Amino acid sequence: MPFQLPLPHPLTLEGWKVRIHDAENPYEEPHVTIYKKTRKWRLSLRSGLFLDRGDSWNDIHDAVREAIQDSTHWSLLQREWSNRHGSKNPVQLEEENHERGANNH
Repeated sequence: MPFQLPLPHPLTLEGWKVRIHDAENPYEEPHVTIYKKTRKWRLSLRSGLFLDRGDSWNDIHDAVREAIQDSTHWSLLQREWSNRHGSKNPVQLEEENHERGANNH
C-alpha cells in the first residue's frame, strides 16, 4: 500500500494526493509523486527538483507545495522512501548529511 502524505481536506476534494508507491523501480531517483486527479508530477527526494521536463511548482497548489516542503513532512517523505526502497536506493536524510559533515572536520 502506498504511503500518502496527509493533506487538508479541501485539497483532497480537489483531487490532490502526495504519494510514495511501493511498486517503484528501486534504482530510479528517490521521489514522491504529486497528483491532481489524473495529472502527476515526480519530485526528487534528494534534490527537491522535478524529474520530468517542463514540470514546475507553478502547476502545484501553493498549499500542496507548502505541505511537501514543510521540514517535518520532507523528512517523513524521505524516511518513507527509504523504508520501502532503502535496501537498494535509500535517501540520505538531511540529519545524516550534517552528521557526516561534522565527523569529517
